[in-house]
Amino acid sequence: MTAIIAGIFLILMVCGFFYLKIRVDRVVSGEEWIRKIRDEVDELVLEMNQTAERNVALLENRVTVLKELLDQADSKLQIMQKESEKSDLSRQVYSHLKKNAVTRPHHSDKEEKEPELFDEIALPVREKKDDSPSSDNRPLRQKVMELYEQGFGAEIISQRLGASISEVDLIINLTTGGSN
Repeated sequence: MTAIIAGIFLILMVCGFFYLKIRVDRVVSGEEWIRKIRDEVDELVLEMNQTAERNVALLENRVTVLKELLDQADSKLQIMQKESEKSDLSRQVYSHLKKNAVTRPHHSDKEEKEPELFDEIALPVREKKDDSPSSDNRPLRQKVMELYEQGFGAEIISQRLGASISEVDLIINLTTGGSN
């Protein structure tokens, strides 16, 4: 009977061994490990793709902002160039006016009323020639101020009278005290 019990015990041990061996092989098998590794790699690739998409969106946003800033800078540069041209024109007008003021003789009578700036400085009037018999012989200052008081801007006045915008601006500023 002990031999039978030993045989049964031996058969149970062999069955248990094979059962455990199959379970261990399944857990430790290469296919199971490869499947787990593939799942982990797939998750990492998915996270990296999401991160890359997020970074690309951030970069595209920054590129858009930079383009807007460049457009603003370009427009400011154009404005600065126009202002520089205006400033150069103003310098030319002022130097022309200064040259005319220096070449004019000064009155020696101290009792005489000091003339206004525009009476002393003769600005050249470059009017468009009219074929009409009644040509306007008024000084440029009067013509400019008359049009200015009617609400016209310096550009329009300069076009109508044939004077430069700088001259018109100068006349308006000096006459109104720079309050235009």
